Amino acid sequence: MNEVGKVMIKNFEGVYEPAEDSWLMAEHLPIFNGSVLEIGCGSGIISIHLAKRGNQVTAVDINPKAIKATEFNSKKNNVKIEIIEGDMFSKLKNCKFDTIVCNPPYLPPTDEYDDSDLALAVEGGPSGTEFTLKLLSEAPNYLNSAGSLYMILSSRMKKFKTKWSQEIIRQEKYFFERLNLVRFFTR
Repeated sequence: MNEVGKVMIKNFEGVYEPAEDSWLMAEHLPIFNGSVLEIGCGSGIISIHLAKRGNQVTAVDINPKAIKATEFNSKKNNVKIEIIEGDMFSKLKNCKFDTIVCNPPYLPPTDEYDDSDLALAVEGGPSGTEFTLKLLSEAPNYLNSAGSLYMILSSRMKKFKTKWSQEIIRQEKYFFERLNLVRFFTR
């Protein structure tokens, strides 16, 4: 069990283990209240942090092992989270949220991951941006009008353009990459 900011997380085989990007998001998301959707919940660390702050959290992941991990870890931390197995927004018809958060898969494909479940959690498409671009294009349909979307972006991703306004909330530099916690919003 790992403990991050009073959140106890058990790691599960085939589920992305919280690393620098997860901790950056969990520890530096601004305080907000309301309904929150996390796309790609993995171990549940970010959803649990948000639920402990009093938000109504829905967590989605395509990996059934991540669903089990989030269920286990949310119970261990005594928080209630709606947990849904699905691909991005596929199971959320007619739902709107105040905030969407995602630590997306952002790396181009590598031979580094011999587990296809873990590859799903880290590889964001041929350039590393395809998952992020799809999320940004579909998110307005699931976000309340004054809502924001928070994501981790890596310097290892290919640069991309979007119509969303952006604000860097926090940046951390490591020897292998620069990670940004970015708020996306419309004016």
